[in-house]
Amino acid sequence: MCGIFGYVLSGQRGELPSLEAAVRGLKHRGPDGDGTFADQTMDPVCGLAHTRLAIIDLSPSGRQPMTTADGRHTITFNGEIYNYREVQRELEGAGAAIRTGSDTEVVLQAYARWGADSLRRLRGMFAFAIWDARERRIFLARDRLGVKPLYFARVPGGLLFASELRSLLATGRVPKKLDAVAVDDYLAFGSAREPRTIVQGIAMLPAASSAELRGGELRIQNYWQPPLRIDSAVSSASAVEETRALLLDAVALRLVSDVPVGVFLSGGMDSSAIVALAATASKTPVHSFTVTFDETAYDESAFARDVARRFGAKHHVVHLSSRNLLDHIDDALGALDQPSADGTNTYFVAKAAREAGLAVALSGIGGDELFAGYPGFRRFARWSRHAEALGRLPGLGLGRLGSSFALPTNVRKGLALLASRGDPFTIYATLRGMFLPEERRALLGRAHASETDPSDLDRQVARWARGAGGDALEAYGLFDLTNYLRNTLLRDADVMGMAHALEIREPLLDHRLVERAMTLPGAWKLAPGQNKPLLARAVPELPVASSVRPKMGFTLPLEAWLRGPLRGWAEERLLSSGRSRGGPLNAVALADLWERFLRGRRHASFSRVWTAIALTEWCRQHGVSA
Repeated sequence: MCGIFGYVLSGQRGELPSLEAAVRGLKHRGPDGDGTFADQTMDPVCGLAHTRLAIIDLSPSGRQPMTTADGRHTITFNGEIYNYREVQRELEGAGAAIRTGSDTEVVLQAYARWGADSLRRLRGMFAFAIWDARERRIFLARDRLGVKPLYFARVPGGLLFASELRSLLATGRVPKKLDAVAVDDYLAFGSAREPRTIVQGIAMLPAASSAELRGGELRIQNYWQPPLRIDSAVSSASAVEETRALLLDAVALRLVSDVPVGVFLSGGMDSSAIVALAATASKTPVHSFTVTFDETAYDESAFARDVARRFGAKHHVVHLSSRNLLDHIDDALGALDQPSADGTNTYFVAKAAREAGLAVALSGIGGDELFAGYPGFRRFARWSRHAEALGRLPGLGLGRLGSSFALPTNVRKGLALLASRGDPFTIYATLRGMFLPEERRALLGRAHASETDPSDLDRQVARWARGAGGDALEAYGLFDLTNYLRNTLLRDADVMGMAHALEIREPLLDHRLVERAMTLPGAWKLAPGQNKPLLARAVPELPVASSVRPKMGFTLPLEAWLRGPLRGWAEERLLSSGRSRGGPLNAVALADLWERFLRGRRHASFSRVWTAIALTEWCRQHGVSA
């Protein structure tokens, strides 16, 4: 895992972006080494920078940027290719000479031989750039699920790109101005949705996409998407058998490392399954990490301890009090590359894992999306059954009625669902949404409320969900894979892990597992009184309690802390950050939000307050204005 930065610029007569400054700004992502590359022999010019977190092939031979023996192609690469030895054997069989033991060289040689088609051979998480000195072009690529980020900005004369948005801001070539549409999306979902970012002029290369800049023209192409079909021919027993084999293979591949590997163990089903499978695949005991709190209502440590004992893991417990959080909360918010409603929990558990000596940790991210773990699956299925009737409702102004802040949040959401007219994505956006359109209008000080715009893939999923052969439960999972998971969970995992130079791997997002799991009937993934029955059958060694107790989710007790020891801190950040003082949100609406939160969760949840704080703090720390 690493940090990358680069530029391709034409007609430059002034000073070029500093590669050395980029290295300094990305050093937290790769403390084990760094390097730069510059090709200024002719127009356009190219510069690449890299900071290294050594995981595979710790020797200097893995140093980047790395250039082919003929000098034509140079790569800066962030990620891990789990099947790199398989691809290496194919390359060697075709006559390639591999000089190092690193997956970086395999990616480089694969591109030199197969071009963009090489992406379909790669199994892993990645974001990379390859410069072709002969053709004077740059090739960018990102993994299928969007685990690794890659930002870019079109600037006069060419292109800048980096692992982090902050690296592009630091060049001084992108104005520090918020993207109004992305801010609206942020308030709706808790994160800006790719390809937009929170900053105007900076974009995210979409997941499962590549881009090529040649002759000043940037062409972006998609090379993969999750399946939109249900395999009705497969039997339940064979589906369980296939799922287990894919799970075990995905976990085993992600244990491959030249440094120690651990597991984030919350005590829930997903992380427990990974510990169980890792115990089967590993020759040595795995390390597991969990976080405890003073507030026992949020504490799953007893379940985590039982799982660790059952599977012989070396268990580490980190206690986090409100005092700990208060001492480091500004550091955690400062680690965000874009504002996020989530991520703080990952910051603290990643910090603990790194301090314990780990450089790699496995996470259960993706299990809820694949195996219907969220309550939203059942709610979406219920509303989808009434989609035809909702579509016949006349325009009764229910959305405006639902915007009355005097009504409880669940009532306003219910009215918004009635106003959805049965559109699957609108139902999803309402169920998953943070602030409803009229609330966003108040916070942003706009005359009209905005509606969340679905992506092209969202539209495909919505049509599939309403058509013959569609599956409402799988549609919800697909919406989540390409929205909440991609734009919030994965982005936060990357940046919060790398804040401590910790590589986080997500075995449940192995694309082969995703492709199979998303084609299995959604009805197999729900059962009365049981969580994730398909996962429970695929990993039968899990304790029965893990699948029958209520889902808690790995979260900090922020609601209790915001009403207690963090109240003064929160009020200071919220009530002094209105637009009149340079903040992005309306001061009156922020004060109203805080007052409703203090009245109780039915009026405003802590997550809404935290979403507003994260945005205002991020803008303040980075000098970004509306």
